[in-house]
Amino acid sequence: MKAFGSSFSINFRQALCINATTRTYVSDIKRPGTKSSDKKPSNDDLFNSIKPHARSGVLSAVEKDESGFPSYLILKETSPLLSQAMMSIKNKKNRQQNSSILLEGKRLIQDALNAGVKPKQIFFSQKRVLENLCLPEELRELSVSSTIFYKAPYKMIQLFSETETSQGIMGIFEFPIIDHRVHKKSFPITVICDNIREPGNLGAVLRTVTAVGASQIILMKGCTDLWGDKVLRAGCGAHFRMKIISDVTWSNLENFKGQVCLADNNFMNNIDYSNIDGDTNVNVFRKTAPLELPIAPYYEVDYCKTTPLILIIGGETHGLSDEGYEFAKSRKGIRINIPLENGIESLNSATAVGILCFEAKKQMLNLVRSEHEIDKIEQAY
Repeated sequence: MKAFGSSFSINFRQALCINATTRTYVSDIKRPGTKSSDKKPSNDDLFNSIKPHARSGVLSAVEKDESGFPSYLILKETSPLLSQAMMSIKNKKNRQQNSSILLEGKRLIQDALNAGVKPKQIFFSQKRVLENLCLPEELRELSVSSTIFYKAPYKMIQLFSETETSQGIMGIFEFPIIDHRVHKKSFPITVICDNIREPGNLGAVLRTVTAVGASQIILMKGCTDLWGDKVLRAGCGAHFRMKIISDVTWSNLENFKGQVCLADNNFMNNIDYSNIDGDTNVNVFRKTAPLELPIAPYYEVDYCKTTPLILIIGGETHGLSDEGYEFAKSRKGIRINIPLENGIESLNSATAVGILCFEAKKQMLNLVRSEHEIDKIEQAY
């Protein structure tokens, strides 16, 4: 018997890795003077098909298989690709400059894909994580040279994760265009978020308002970043299901018409200043004078009086801005009070907006039913 080395030549740059189910060859053992019977490209061919600038830190490449699993690149533990991607979206300024956002976890990524948001790069730690996603056909058909999928060690993904235990998948997506999404069954309710600076709180507000079926959400300047990681997680996909306009100034809303209702979480501002003696120094509570607005319990307000309904909600800590009060005063708005018991001074913004929006929705549905009943009676006569 001849020595092993005398009849075979092994390419030691590569490792033999055969998937027994799909028989996708990542590398090949070559016999001198013979041609491989497998028509699939070798790892050399796949690696060389990658654009030169993208080869840094890539260990090997895997072609798409018959099961529909897309082509992907396997990254080395020392690969700079993931860290470079994270740097491009690490803060609001970078996200805006690169027109990109970071999404983490299967649910958020799937929501974005379903909404037609275009992914730039998707990093995953195990094939089963990516297999659970419903990928568009065009992503499954990408070749190795144009793939956006990267298999990275879990510890690399965990390093950049904002959660305690990462799901092993995160993606860089193009900035979504979401200000045009208005559902046919939406209610004529516009929620304006003013001074909401806590990310989890804003995300919960977005989730609640989306669940109600409001027509749009407006975020004033001073609110926390709409696309921050904590806001995205707390929003649970609301970002991709609702018309949201961010970084708006009050001057942008000069021509905005509708019934304005204020929901201020600041306990001190739940005082009806119209009953305060004229000699009282009301400036101890607020610098401006939008304090003359009438106050009513939320359950006594007619939310269908004038449409659309414009509901302004303030943050827990800072409450509504002076500009928000002036906006409401100029439109003869009212302040809504949610009576609280047992010494509780305020509710968080998401809870307050949920109570008010669902009450408004109930009244609107009842009005539609009443009008329908009246039509039926008139038709009968």
